[in-house]
Amino acid sequence: MDSHILQLLQEGATSVSNMLLKLYKRMSLTDEEMMLLIHLLSFQQEGNRFPTLAELEERMSLSSMKLIQSLQKLLKEDWISIDEYRDEQTGMRHEQYNLTPLYRKLYNTWREQQSSIPDGGVFGEVAASMHTEPVAIYTRFEQAFGRPLSPIEIENIHMWTNQDGYQEELILTALREAATVGKLHIRYIDRILLEWQKQQITSVEQARLYSLNFRRQQTTKDHRQPL
Repeated sequence: MDSHILQLLQEGATSVSNMLLKLYKRMSLTDEEMMLLIHLLSFQQEGNRFPTLAELEERMSLSSMKLIQSLQKLLKEDWISIDEYRDEQTGMRHEQYNLTPLYRKLYNTWREQQSSIPDGGVFGEVAASMHTEPVAIYTRFEQAFGRPLSPIEIENIHMWTNQDGYQEELILTALREAATVGKLHIRYIDRILLEWQKQQITSVEQARLYSLNFRRQQTTKDHRQPL
């Protein structure tokens, strides 16, 4: 295969939550509606916040009327919304699709599934393992972040506890450490946990001592730098 063609085929990717792909049927979304949402996500990740009907039509096999009906349904049932924002550079006002309502519904569906007994059907092993996780850890993160967790954040916490094998107390210690330095986001907490793993830190006390020593070293380094 021509290397240039191969490069074009591999160029770019659309990030879609695995949880959304697993649960959209349970959320009563049709395949067509789900595909439309994926295209809206794709346009957003390409920098196009408000694709036109013509742009959506180019990518989908839906007729113009069906596409309009699907968009209207998603808006009416509060799967998506249209927001107005102001461009800071030009001062012009623009519209954009907001998919936050979709993730709120996904989060609520996941929480409902958490409280029920998994039957091993559509949800598979991921749902079964999630069911065994203590809900308290998610609540603690929500309290620290001051908002509901996104599906991606939920998946990260799930992987820490089930795939990486981190103890809940150690995860919450990393959360407190991130709050201490004012970096309350999942990626930073993940970096903390990875660093502790490299240092073979397995207890809360070890983690606290390591963080304390690290901050002291940083403070000493800052004082030694010339003005």
